[in-house]
Amino acid sequence: MPVVPYDKLNSLSRSIFEATGIPEDDAHILADHLTTSNLLGHDSHGVWFMPRYVPSLQSDYKPWEDHSVIVDRPGFAQVDGNGANGIVAVTKALSIAVEKARNSAIGLVALRNVSHIGRLGDFPPRIADHGMIGMVGLNGGGEFVAPFGSADRRLRPEPIAFAVPREKGPPLMLDMTLSVVAGGKVEQKIERGEPMPDGWLIDQQGRYVNDGSRYHAEPDQVAVLPLGGLQFGHKGHGLAMMIEMIIGPLSRAGCTGGKGGGGILIAAMDIGAFMDLDEYTAEIEAHVAYVGSAKPLPGFEKVYAPGEIEEVTRRKRLAEGIYIPEKTWDSISETAAELSVEMPSV
Repeated sequence: MPVVPYDKLNSLSRSIFEATGIPEDDAHILADHLTTSNLLGHDSHGVWFMPRYVPSLQSDYKPWEDHSVIVDRPGFAQVDGNGANGIVAVTKALSIAVEKARNSAIGLVALRNVSHIGRLGDFPPRIADHGMIGMVGLNGGGEFVAPFGSADRRLRPEPIAFAVPREKGPPLMLDMTLSVVAGGKVEQKIERGEPMPDGWLIDQQGRYVNDGSRYHAEPDQVAVLPLGGLQFGHKGHGLAMMIEMIIGPLSRAGCTGGKGGGGILIAAMDIGAFMDLDEYTAEIEAHVAYVGSAKPLPGFEKVYAPGEIEEVTRRKRLAEGIYIPEKTWDSISETAAELSVEMPSV
């Protein structure tokens, strides 16, 4: 399994995306998004996507600048991306939400008709860097999640992410799906040839599925459980449906069931409109310190706030490099060769 320094992985990714012919700025946004996902420990949303993205970038790339604003009000905009790349689109649409929040305390952007938007956790911290609370939600992802009490695929993972600024260090961030596990993590297990843990997949008899090959081979028999699993899955199920019913219609992307899905809701809340920002961040630090002072159970190192584990992983991987599965590295190498991009020595 190759161990690749972050700077080499990022440089390679930028070169590959630049070689597709898309605008350089967009190529860097894509590369930085994927490699940062690996750096923070979210390999399920990292560079293994790169060979999958390249063909569409080469064949039919739609720039964000061609988007259409359908509704534009002081605190809200409804935008059709007109097929733009999702990662680039959301990265650039954040500025609309931030600007509206500056003027109206809260800025909302409902976006539709863009491609895969990658890791949601990349986006809210960018809003938090402006002294705001950030939220991004998606009624999207593959339709691979079972509703509570069934093994039929009827729901999407419905990822949501939040971030708040803090006084000490990068913004605190929570990024989660309303399925027990993100679809990309299932794919990573398959990619690595590892068995699925109990509690991830279920079959029509209500039994856990450990054979990852069944996930693709038997879509009518095997599904991912909702957040909470067999016992408390009604919570993930209910939250997933609520995300669908809020984001789908408001973005005009529609709800899952037929052709619906793929809507994004971006929210920015200007803390300064509610209270002094320094007072806010001081309160956040006090809360983090209080919760973090809880005595860890055996087997736990400490109690973390949302986003702190990613920061630990970031420092570790910057120092030690990023492990890339052999299969993924080979696929990236093939893509690089097709684009006449030189692979780094690792």
